[in-house]
Amino acid sequence: MLTIYEQVQDAIDLAEANLSEGVTAREAAHSAAMSLRSFHRYFPALTGYRFGEYLRKRRLSVAMDDLAMSDASILAIALGSGYDSHEAFTLAFKTELGMTPSQHRAKGPLTRRVSEVDLVGEVMMGVLTKSLPEMTVVYFDGFKPEPEQSALQKMEAWVERHPEAAGSHRVFGHNIDADGRLAHEPDNYGYRVMVTVPDQALPFDDDTQVASIEAGTFVVTGIEGSFDEDPSGSWITEGWNRLAEMMKRNDLETHPSRRWFEEILEPIKSGSTRFDLYAEVK
Repeated sequence: MLTIYEQVQDAIDLAEANLSEGVTAREAAHSAAMSLRSFHRYFPALTGYRFGEYLRKRRLSVAMDDLAMSDASILAIALGSGYDSHEAFTLAFKTELGMTPSQHRAKGPLTRRVSEVDLVGEVMMGVLTKSLPEMTVVYFDGFKPEPEQSALQKMEAWVERHPEAAGSHRVFGHNIDADGRLAHEPDNYGYRVMVTVPDQALPFDDDTQVASIEAGTFVVTGIEGSFDEDPSGSWITEGWNRLAEMMKRNDLETHPSRRWFEEILEPIKSGSTRFDLYAEVK
């Protein structure tokens, strides 16, 4: 099962292979095996760019390189970068960089180019390693008898009340004990759902609880299964075992914090449940 990073990377790879011809968001979403709505949510959350913005900046960055390193005419570079005319290229260039292609060629390389995004790097045994930045989150706790469902219902109600703060949000979760502390037992007393929010959305004018997920390095793998078909959730155990085996083979040690969490994702198969699993390593 692909992680969310590999899904979005598939869309990036498609876009990079067709920069001059252009790729629609719907085509990119299809290549990532997700709905258009989820694609517009996750692409900026993981890359820092809206999809159209990424295409525009990458086209212009490639054109910047061509202007600096080749003797091709500006019209040829414009057409090769997917623009219909010298005028359209010049307008886009000036809007983005504040100068014309001719002025850029005269001044030499600029530092404002955007490099191709690589979200994945090396994958081993279906597991990848990610360095996550610190993330501001709002959180919702649920407790027995149905901790996950209770926490998710609170989250969904909050998102409806604060749509401006949850545009490209990500959703994480982990087990908690009765005092709200991270728990490691599978038979959990409670569950905490955490939704990422931009710092500029703070503060909220209600009783929203705000915290942060500290930066760290994690091993990540994707899982998907059905509790109807497998009520025991053995597919979740298999995912954690895969993480543990990968860590062992690569001499990765569990971080003293023993942090772990799940990222709750849109399922690819109808009726299933899907997570990316994260375990912090040194």
